[in-house]
Amino acid sequence: MIDASRVTEKFLLLASIGQADDIIALLCQSGANKVEHLIRDDADRTDDRLIYAAASEAYYQWILNKKTACDDVFESFRAGDITVENDNAVSIEAAKVIRDEAFSAISDLLDDRQFYFGEVLINDVEPTF
Repeated sequence: MIDASRVTEKFLLLASIGQADDIIALLCQSGANKVEHLIRDDADRTDDRLIYAAASEAYYQWILNKKTACDDVFESFRAGDITVENDNAVSIEAAKVIRDEAFSAISDLLDDRQFYFGEVLINDVEPTF
């Protein structure tokens, strides 16, 4: 099993926050479970790349959750000649890039479940050549 506490430590570094709340702990456990489900049986579960991939998945989900919540999101504000705009799409895309690069880094540890190479029989008839 991937250690969710190590995933939470990496998440806190990614998010630049001091401590995890219940939502973050849940997201980190979910990220660990997702990576655990995708990796090969013989993969080393303590590999730092796996921990980072799980943390980046949790971070992506956290950003999606945070940026779609209405209570603390502002679109823009103006102070004198300075205007600050909060573009949610940029934050979400940045988190997605982090996640995708982390999963790319563990590609050698992933179990490919979407590829099938085999013979397909039509109406149980052997192919003729």
